[in-house]
Order: sequence, then C-alpha cells, then structure tokens
Amino acid sequence: MAIAGSRSVSAQSNWTFADWCENKDQLNPEARHTVNTLLGVAGTEECDRASEAIANLEQLSLSENQIVDVSPLANLTHLTRLSLSENQIVDVSPLARLTNLYWLNLNGNQIMDVSPLARLTDLEGLGLSENQIMDVSPLAGLTNLEQLHLSENQIVDVLPLAGLTNLHRLGLSWNQIVDVSPLAGLTKLSRLYVGWNQIVDVSP
Repeated sequence: MAIAGSRSVSAQSNWTFADWCENKDQLNPEARHTVNTLLGVAGTEECDRASEAIANLEQLSLSENQIVDVSPLANLTHLTRLSLSENQIVDVSPLARLTNLYWLNLNGNQIMDVSPLARLTDLEGLGLSENQIMDVSPLAGLTNLEQLHLSENQIVDVLPLAGLTNLHRLGLSWNQIVDVSPLAGLTKLSRLYVGWNQIVDVSP
C-alpha cells in the first residue's frame, strides 16, 4: 500500500512493515533508517518477504544502531523481548502497542517521558538506565516487574515504585534521590543499587 504525501502521516499508525518498506523513500530520514535496519535483520530488500520475516518475530535486538524513530516497530506485536539500548530514542509512544513484551531494554537513550510504557503490563524486566527520566509515576502499574534499571537519570521521588512488590532487582544509582523509605515494602528485593544519590538516612 503505497501512500504519498500528507496521507502517509495519518495512515502510518496502521501500517504493516510492508507498508513502511514500500513507502520508505517518502519517510523522514530517522524512520527510513529504522526501516533499513529492519531490512538488514530480515536479510532481504523485498518488502513482502521482509514483512513476513519481521512480522512474527518474538525476539529482536536493535542495540547500537543510531535509531531515533521507533514508529516502524509499532505493529510488531508478537515481540516478547526487545532490545533498543544505546540508541538516540526520545519518543517511545510507538512501543505502547507491544503489549506482549515481557522484557524491554531501553538503556542508553534520551528518553524523558515513560508514560507510553504504562500499557506494557506484562513486563518482567525493564531497562531505562542512562536516560533523562525525572517522573517514574507511569511505571507504578507495572506490577509484574522483577527487574527495573533506572540508574543515571534525574529521579528524585521513588514513591511511585512502592507498589512494585515483585521486584528482585532495582537499580537507582546516580540519580537525585534523598528519601528511600518508600522502598521499605519491597521485601523480595535481593539487589538494590542506590549509590551516588543524595540519601542521608538509609534506615528503611
């Protein structure tokens, strides 16, 4: 389905990977780069064959690929494990559709807003270290999380994490945290990393 001009922008939310591929010459450079990266994963430049190869993937690693635009991933809904670490991603809203994910690695990007991830309630592991996150409240409902990595961000308030009682591992080093008392109820934690913050009282 080749769609040119302004219509392509409004239609993109429902595109299959074949649509992204067939229209890649009309995309912005960031989206085109992501499509080309996925074609490399598929091992073919033929759009239909690539779409067949990509559409049913359950695991995908695109780390260290200079990816900015993740929109072409939005309909890869069979994914259960996805690694996008060490890229240049700011907007994660296209990932909100990937509700089968149980493991997502977004370490080392430029993410500030994690609210689109609130829909990914099956997540058991989430990597968000080395980003620009201040507000972690959208993560409060991800109660299946067992591992959460949030080191090297700009987090002050950890109260929203108080209900994540299945956590076994929590990384919060190199933030701006003063009070860790909200974490006192996370009794399953076996590893907690809170070094290089501004914590005075660690008694909780």
